[in-house]
Amino acid sequence: MAEEIMAGAPAPSAFIPPTAPDAFDLLENKLSQLHALLSSCYGMGSDWFEEIGPRRRDMMLWIASDLTRDAESLLQEVAPQVLRGPGALSSPGAA
Repeated sequence: MAEEIMAGAPAPSAFIPPTAPDAFDLLENKLSQLHALLSSCYGMGSDWFEEIGPRRRDMMLWIASDLTRDAESLLQEVAPQVLRGPGALSSPGAA
């Protein structure tokens, strides 16, 4: 039987900052993924989360941490354009 491969300590992210319109879409995607993941950890969906064991729960929280780190980086990318006001994200040359 093949041995289960477990990830080790978090490695530095290979995050490459995208352009502002792409960053906004990616930020929305990362936050949606994070919401879906965390929604399975509490309330009505939490029974299976308790049953998967501490090792897999830790892995899920590691994924949540990575998604949060990516979302923070994307926020830094889009924040200046958002603060400039309406229309700042609408054209690629607006930066």
